Amino acid sequence: MVDIMTALATASQAIKLANDLRGIDKAVNEAEFKLKIADLTVALSDIKMALSEAKEDLGAKQSEIDKLKKTFHRFSDTVEFAGYKYDKRPDGSPKGMPYCPVCEQKSGLLIHLTSIQSVQHCPSCKANYQRIKIFAD
Repeated sequence: MVDIMTALATASQAIKLANDLRGIDKAVNEAEFKLKIADLTVALSDIKMALSEAKEDLGAKQSEIDKLKKTFHRFSDTVEFAGYKYDKRPDGSPKGMPYCPVCEQKSGLLIHLTSIQSVQHCPSCKANYQRIKIFAD
């Protein structure tokens, strides 16, 4: 991950080099002038690379924020009953099969349990539950 402070320090160095170029006396030999130009070019390319990395990092962070917002919104559409999360009806009461608490805790996923005979089963993590309240849809 790029450090913003490093990018800013490099930018400051580039500005200082540009100011040095303005102050070079015409009597200074051409080699020193070319060296300053080369230093400035390197500093500017370092800034460009650092800012490009920062843009990528910010894009990745924004994607993660969007994913978390979507997950949070999905969790807000649930209601808890007896320790299990259920879909929420417009009146706020639970409906249908509960979500698997194991999948919710481990990976933040909302996976509905399924009934196999008298046992509720998670199709994702394969956990089994008994005596769970199932609300009519």
